[in-house]
Amino acid sequence: MYLKYKIVHAIPGRIRLSIPILENMRDYDSIQMMFESITGINQIRIEPEINAMIIHYDWQQLDKSIILKDIGLFFSQIEDDKLPDSMDRKKMLKAIVKSIISGLLILAAYMRRNGRLGPDLFDYLAFISTSYTVLSHGENRLSHPDVLTGIVSIFSLGAQNIISVSLMAWFVNLIEVMIELRNGFVHGVFSS
Repeated sequence: MYLKYKIVHAIPGRIRLSIPILENMRDYDSIQMMFESITGINQIRIEPEINAMIIHYDWQQLDKSIILKDIGLFFSQIEDDKLPDSMDRKKMLKAIVKSIISGLLILAAYMRRNGRLGPDLFDYLAFISTSYTVLSHGENRLSHPDVLTGIVSIFSLGAQNIISVSLMAWFVNLIEVMIELRNGFVHGVFSS
C-alpha cells in the first residue's frame, strides 16, 4: 500500500508531514486553501522541494487524528484519480515488444555460444538491446531494479559473462513490465 504521509514532527498545534505524492502535484495554493477552510486549521504551508506540509491548528478545537484522517483521505483520492504514466497503453505495448525482442536476442546469443569463452559481436548486440529496453522503461530510470541488477551483475560477473548479465537485467525488467501490466488491468486501463 502506498504511504500517503509520514509524521515528521508533531506538537500540539503543529504537525509536519512528509507527503511523497506532493512531488507530482503543482496546485499547492488550492490544497492550502482547501485545508485552511477547515474550522480549527489556522495555516497550511507546503514545501514542495521536500514534499512536506506544515499544519498549524488550534489543538483545543480540533483533534490531530481528524486532521490526519482528512489528509490521508484527500491524498488517497488524488492518488486514485491519477494513474501513473507508465500505465499508458502505447507505452506498455512498446515495453512488452522491446522486452520480447531483447529476450529473443539473449536466447539466440546464448544458443550460439558453443563453448566460446568470450563475447562476440552478437553477444554485444543482445547486451545493447537489453540495455536500451531497460533504460527506456519507466520514469526514474537509474534507480530501477532492472538497471541496478544490470550494474551489479556486470561488476560481479564481468564483461566475459555479458549474456548472463543481460539475462538477469532482462528478467528483472520483464517482472516489472508484468507487474505494471497487472496493475493496468486492476485499474481498468487495459480492460476496454
